[in-house]
Amino acid sequence: MTSRQQAAETIRAALDAASMRGTYVLYRGEYREMPVVEVPIGLPLFRPENGRLITVLQRYCREQGIEEGTLGEQIEQPWVQQALWELLLPLSRDPRGSIFDELARQGQQTEPLLITFDGVVVNGNRRLAAMRALFDEDPARYAAFARVRATVLPADATAADAEYVESTLQLAPETKLAYTWINRRLKLRRQRRELELPVARIVESYRLPDEAALERELAEVELAEAYLRDYCETPGDFDAIEDAEPYFVALNEQLTALNDAKLERLWRLAGFAMIQARGRGTKVTDYYPFLPPRPASVPENAMARLAQSAGLDDQSDSGKLPHGALARWLGERSRALEVTQALADVLDQLRIEANYHEMPKRLLQHVQKARKLAEKLEADRLSADEKAQIGSELAAMSYHSRRFLEGGDDAPAALSPAARKWRKFRSEPQRFCADSTHPVLRWVGRHWPGA
Repeated sequence: MTSRQQAAETIRAALDAASMRGTYVLYRGEYREMPVVEVPIGLPLFRPENGRLITVLQRYCREQGIEEGTLGEQIEQPWVQQALWELLLPLSRDPRGSIFDELARQGQQTEPLLITFDGVVVNGNRRLAAMRALFDEDPARYAAFARVRATVLPADATAADAEYVESTLQLAPETKLAYTWINRRLKLRRQRRELELPVARIVESYRLPDEAALERELAEVELAEAYLRDYCETPGDFDAIEDAEPYFVALNEQLTALNDAKLERLWRLAGFAMIQARGRGTKVTDYYPFLPPRPASVPENAMARLAQSAGLDDQSDSGKLPHGALARWLGERSRALEVTQALADVLDQLRIEANYHEMPKRLLQHVQKARKLAEKLEADRLSADEKAQIGSELAAMSYHSRRFLEGGDDAPAALSPAARKWRKFRSEPQRFCADSTHPVLRWVGRHWPGA
């Protein structure tokens, strides 16, 4: 295994003899042409900080009982490089972006790696893993992989520079395998909090609209970590929430909108329970805290109703929300499904009540609209059927009008359309027949005695 010092010497010599054209790399905010060299396939070192490996390496370190920083500190050790190769190789075969299949089919390197001046791979870790596997499997067929081409970053490139360059390159299309939503956010956090990269550079490299979008993504990953650590008691088990990005994005948005720290704690736990119960009957994304509250009083009112239904309301002072008891109840992971179903019931009930309270306003709007339409209609231009249908509805509305204005329950019942027709026939049979749409009745009306 080549050490970084040996790699630097080999690369320096290759740079002195370099005859290949360089490639342009977005470096420190501008595209710069950087030299391309050819080095033995065993020289480059896999980079532990690779964005796609973040969660995989965290799990590996937990399983092996080692600190996460150990791999970076001992990057030159054979066991570290072997471990990284074994983790990278499956990623190179991922059907969503199988660089392994492409290299196996073409039998030649189509794109240079990007390495530091001392041989650490900034971009192309999967390609290098695939080329080494293919070369080891069949040296004759894949003889072209004995030496690999690599673009070399300047000697003064820092860890922050490497992060920036990797981010800009990995967002390019082609056969790039997208970061998982967790890896993306963990990488953002490393660049923002640990490497302290300028915010403007991070926003630019990740094509983010603004700094607020960056802070939202950081908050989302912290929420996900809290769910795994505090609620599930399985810190770092990101595989369990690979499908849950929409849940944490929506939950974070609603929690951020709360201005009450105690309520925010309760709804965080409620959201965690609903995420835990996702896919088991209730479509949790149809409910707060994954949708905006409707009405706005839902966050507090729902918790009060929930406390009553769970028998917790008597554990606090009268009229006050039992925050402690509710937090303990919501935080019991074994109750996740029970909590989710209880919340869905409460939220459905509040939604129905809100709709009922909004009905008078909606009715007024509809009545006003109907009145304006009626004012525009000319009665003599309506057909007999249209007159009958409109008149029938207006007669029914007159009953409700009297009920609202008089406030009594003894207003006469509205006549059905059939009853109104019978009443009209009895009072004016000739006109009824003449206005009818039925041909026989119209004939009777026209030939009525005395007509």
